[in-house]
Amino acid sequence: MKNQQLLDIANEFGTPVYVYDANSIQVQYEKLKTSFNDSTRFFYACKALTNINILKYIQQLGANLDCVSINEVKLGLKAGFTPERILFTPNCVDLAEIEEAMSFGVHINIDNISILEQFGNKYGNSYPIFIRINPHIYAGGNHKISTGHIDSKFGISIHQMRHIERIMKSTNLLVEGLHMHTGSEIKDADVFLQGLEIMFELSEQFPDLKYIDMGSGFKVPYQDGDMETDVKSLGKKVEKAFEGFKQESAKALELWFEPGKYLVSNQDIFGKSQCD
Repeated sequence: MKNQQLLDIANEFGTPVYVYDANSIQVQYEKLKTSFNDSTRFFYACKALTNINILKYIQQLGANLDCVSINEVKLGLKAGFTPERILFTPNCVDLAEIEEAMSFGVHINIDNISILEQFGNKYGNSYPIFIRINPHIYAGGNHKISTGHIDSKFGISIHQMRHIERIMKSTNLLVEGLHMHTGSEIKDADVFLQGLEIMFELSEQFPDLKYIDMGSGFKVPYQDGDMETDVKSLGKKVEKAFEGFKQESAKALELWFEPGKYLVSNQDIFGKSQCD
């Protein structure tokens, strides 16, 4: 958007006023769609921006929705997302909130052993779930936005796989998806490939697995000179890795990503050129 357009909006509506460029969001989404295989699905991490008009627009583009709270789930449904297009990934909530999300029919992602065991004992294989894994990969712009390292509260440690196996065996859990998110503002795209290899190894222990969710963390530029994750290069590397995995395992898994800021925060909207 041009500076004069923003000034005209400010004169008409007063300030402060928030302005979003729908075309810029579409450009970012199409960049992802054309960089990855057609079967790759993108779930907008709405914690980046929950304005319901933005949610409606992103839903119309064809994206899905990643939610971290039950209110985000409700907002997503109100914005037009159907339950099968919503993934609920809470952190540090009790079983009651997960049960409320289940009542809406959305995908459920469980990120700790205690809730996993409670869920399994109560529901067994009656409701398919995702499990969020902590891969112990340090990634992100700095320590505060790195979520996959050994001290992170997010996800079940890969060193606790025997506990997951025990719960699956004793409760007959139906695990359809594996999820990980290593951090935000990731500059080195090879971090995703490192995580993908871990997912491939773990997949052998989940016979009903359908989905691998790599989270997000794509780097976005905020001002002139800032770098951006090269999603085209990443898409080619991911496709090559998946082809090799399929040949070795004969498994056809669907890949998911969860872009947040990458869709709604980039230089065209918030960059220095718009603030002069």
